[in-house]
Amino acid sequence: MSPGQISIVSQSHLCRNPRVLKEAIALAAAGYDVTIFTAIYSDDLYRQDLSLLTDTGIGYNIYSDLRKQNFSSLKARLIRKFWLFAQALGIESRHSLGYDASRLKKHILAQPANLYIMHQELATVTGSLMVNNHKVAFDIEDWYSEDLLPDARKNRPIKLLKQAEKTAIEKGAACYTTSQAMAKGLQAFYKTVNLPAVIYNSFNANSNTGQNEQHNFLHLYWLSQTIGEGRGLEFFINCMAKSAIKCKLSLRGNVSEAYKSTLNALLSPKDSIEFLPMLKNSEIQTDMARYDIGLALEPDNPPNKDLTVSNKLFHYMAAGLPVIASYTRGQAEIAQQSPDLIWLYKQNNAEELTAILNNLGVKLKAGELNTLKKTVLDHYQLHFDWPIEADKLVNIVNGALKTT
Repeated sequence: MSPGQISIVSQSHLCRNPRVLKEAIALAAAGYDVTIFTAIYSDDLYRQDLSLLTDTGIGYNIYSDLRKQNFSSLKARLIRKFWLFAQALGIESRHSLGYDASRLKKHILAQPANLYIMHQELATVTGSLMVNNHKVAFDIEDWYSEDLLPDARKNRPIKLLKQAEKTAIEKGAACYTTSQAMAKGLQAFYKTVNLPAVIYNSFNANSNTGQNEQHNFLHLYWLSQTIGEGRGLEFFINCMAKSAIKCKLSLRGNVSEAYKSTLNALLSPKDSIEFLPMLKNSEIQTDMARYDIGLALEPDNPPNKDLTVSNKLFHYMAAGLPVIASYTRGQAEIAQQSPDLIWLYKQNNAEELTAILNNLGVKLKAGELNTLKKTVLDHYQLHFDWPIEADKLVNIVNGALKTT
């Protein structure tokens, strides 16, 4: 007999939000009847979503569908466009956060659940309106009201988001986030008694990392959906040039030809760079085993960037890659638990980053990198592997359902 029905509410394709997928699978494996509610816009991504749910028994319910140019999708677009215009005038509304916002609450309540788990901005605000009459949990994946740069923040209802975040922490049947740094930051900012729990956004370890062939260059890897300016790559390539070791930088993601030219122009003659296309989610970690070192070049501003832990950091470690990471409080949290496996440099400190590259060059020449990769994987499996986090999640949900 199922211990209960759980509705997980998001606003993006499942294949673009692995945290929702992992959460749903973990709860379904624990015996819960799980349904995901979300918004979609692409046939191709929808097919990927369904393939990810094959044989899981997890329901998939669409509350907003923009795939077709019909009256319903046109109306949804026009309503959001109107509220984005209103937001520019200082009039806040949840409608500016996503499509079909007015339908979301009614849609999810049409399928009663013992617990509703809210992800992302629109669901968080909607959930904050439900806490007095329903059991609602909140997964604060990011600090939504303290994310993005000033120009982008103009299009967001910041006061509304702050109110929803505070409600999530104070009144949610459960509230959890992505790092201890984030949890403490949220508690301090909102002056709440409750401290959000922490579920690291880790991944299943890939134990088949194998041994890399010996080579005379340091093979560095960076992964992102979009490769562009403001991500720290220009700074990193300049530090590669200053180092004593030959480096090869592999960048996987979508990138313009103009930006390729920009990065190539920065290269030292001793170094090289390659641009790689995106892979399916199921192929990413196996591919990562080909490289020596993962790069987590994250900014420390705005506060969300400083306090969260980059998904790529856990991706790298799950594949057995040591990591070079910029200093943020979130990444420092993991580095402190992983001595000599993650190397931090202060933001824009070329001397520190160059020294890290030179030190890794010494390890490369001494043939120590393959051994180091096994150490990373062993450490990751012991401390951060997703099954560890999944158990925490199930315990949080069990506790939330027992509360009155």
